[in-house]
Amino acid sequence: MKVHGGFYRWGMNLLRQSWLWSGLLGVVLGLAACNAGDVGSEEEGALGTSEAALCTVEQTCPSGTPVTCSSPTTGCASGADNGGWVECDGVRTYCPPACTCGTTRYTASRYGEGATCGAAMTQARSLLASTVAARCPAGGCNSSDVLGDCIPLGPNRTDGFRASVTRTYSCKEPANCR
Repeated sequence: MKVHGGFYRWGMNLLRQSWLWSGLLGVVLGLAACNAGDVGSEEEGALGTSEAALCTVEQTCPSGTPVTCSSPTTGCASGADNGGWVECDGVRTYCPPACTCGTTRYTASRYGEGATCGAAMTQARSLLASTVAARCPAGGCNSSDVLGDCIPLGPNRTDGFRASVTRTYSCKEPANCR
């Protein structure tokens, strides 16, 4: 009986572990069928060929901004005329124009609220930055701020404060400059 019982336990353990082996065998066969983990020489050759045919050209513009383009062919060129450009497959990209500060002056005022006067001024300046960005796509320049009064919002200091800031500024031109 003991021999039979030991053989029985050994057989059951083997059956319990056999599902692990069959699962592992299935994964190995599945990967082999998909050629996973094996980069054949045919794939390496195709990859090397496409990388060798790729050209990239870069031009540093007078403003310091680089313009680049890439092509799967050898049709890349660049030049310095008209402010600089790059060309790939017949498509030319010019350098953006350099920025100058416009002469038109704008004035905007915003107020902010916060737990302290400093926090209220910070919020007002942040709102002014959004106003300038909306008017000036390339950014503002030659700006000056005038700080207004900081007044309490209520009888207690814990009620917070309101502060105003007035900004006079110009816009960088042209709108697409960098």
